[in-house]
Amino acid sequence: MSANRYLSAARYVAQTIPGVLDQLGLKPFISRFVLTETERGDAWLFIVLEDDHLPSQEDYASSEVLDYLSTAFHGLPVVFSNTYGLRYSVLLSSSLSQGSS
Repeated sequence: MSANRYLSAARYVAQTIPGVLDQLGLKPFISRFVLTETERGDAWLFIVLEDDHLPSQEDYASSEVLDYLSTAFHGLPVVFSNTYGLRYSVLLSSSLSQGSS
């Protein structure tokens, strides 16, 4: 499987997230984007943040921020992780939803 078929969605999220975070009063210190696909066919875009520059990671991880991001990304699920660094994870496609259509 190739994550290349999700490049358009990944580009949209990557181009949109800095402005959305800025609208929320959060300064996005993004170090990189990582697009990957699981064996099940789920495509994830990881937005890796520079945690040295974040004043309060709780502000970035709040449910309100995650809901706002999901809405900005047309309903794509967004989760925040602080294990081994800080990152947003955006589920671009799900093999479960592909199988049910």
